[in-house]
Amino acid sequence: MLPSKGFDTPFLESPDTLETQRTEHPFSFQTSKDKQLNAVIVDAINRMGGVGDDAEESYRHALRSLTKWGPGVLDVIVAEYDDLPEDRYLDRWSLVQLIVELRYPEAVKPLNRIIAARIPAEKVKKSHDMSTVGEEVMIRTTAVEALVRLSADDVAEAREVLLKHAAHRTFSIRRACVQGLMQTGTDDDKRKLRRLLKERKEEGLLKIKQVDVRSVPQPIGGRFVVPPQVKSEAPPPDLRATRE
Repeated sequence: MLPSKGFDTPFLESPDTLETQRTEHPFSFQTSKDKQLNAVIVDAINRMGGVGDDAEESYRHALRSLTKWGPGVLDVIVAEYDDLPEDRYLDRWSLVQLIVELRYPEAVKPLNRIIAARIPAEKVKKSHDMSTVGEEVMIRTTAVEALVRLSADDVAEAREVLLKHAAHRTFSIRRACVQGLMQTGTDDDKRKLRRLLKERKEEGLLKIKQVDVRSVPQPIGGRFVVPPQVKSEAPPPDLRATRE
């Protein structure tokens, strides 16, 4: 495509331009001088969203490589989480998901801090498909999932934090903590949870269950979604038919 002006023609205003900048990863690693460890962290996060027949195995291999550094890797991951700008939601979530996968008991304290951190006010107030509060809640419910796994591994401190945040001000986080503790807690944990919910008049949270989508009755529909008791409706149009 030829330019609208010659290269020697002066512009009255700066032309519209678009510049792209490619970066290998968004992390600074200011607290880690171990370049090999840093590279393995980046590799694991990159493979987290991989596709293809061997994507899962490649991701698991990256995680196994990361475990060679032991629980000390958490210090680097948490430092990177703290250093990222607030609006790097996906990158922050990826680091928390990495903590979920590693299942180190030493993660309880930083996970508690992530969940307890204040959720900033909504920044996108006129969007139907984007919510900054929703992104923040997702990061925290992922941290709850990490605690649930540790609770299942019999880490008592994880159960204590789940019980604490069963009174969180955000409903989705409360619900995740209640479900997780009911699934993995001891009988004593469950008694404490029921007592807490009774005091808060939130016993209804105990009725919310996680189920396999395949076990849920599915709607029946042709042109419309109709309840199961409706036996007939107008047939759907034959989209293959053509007028002569």
